[in-house]
Amino acid sequence: MNAAAVKKMEIVRELSLIPESKLDSIRMYINSILRESKPITKSNRSLQGIWSDKGFEKITDLEAEVREARKQLSDSILKRQL
Repeated sequence: MNAAAVKKMEIVRELSLIPESKLDSIRMYINSILRESKPITKSNRSLQGIWSDKGFEKITDLEAEVREARKQLSDSILKRQL
């Protein structure tokens, strides 16, 4: 995780400790910072083709394989609960 992400997580955690009476002041401060700086715009990324050439092409009935994997997972969870 990069340093900016860690700082943002710390700020979010610390925001949860701020009294409700101060939240409007913080929102106004954040809005003033955003007006002064150019906010980061997130670009949308396509995930098309992300799984190509990973071996899934060789599975003839992918839906059945997924159902079987889910069933096995469910069975193992039930066994652990007993």
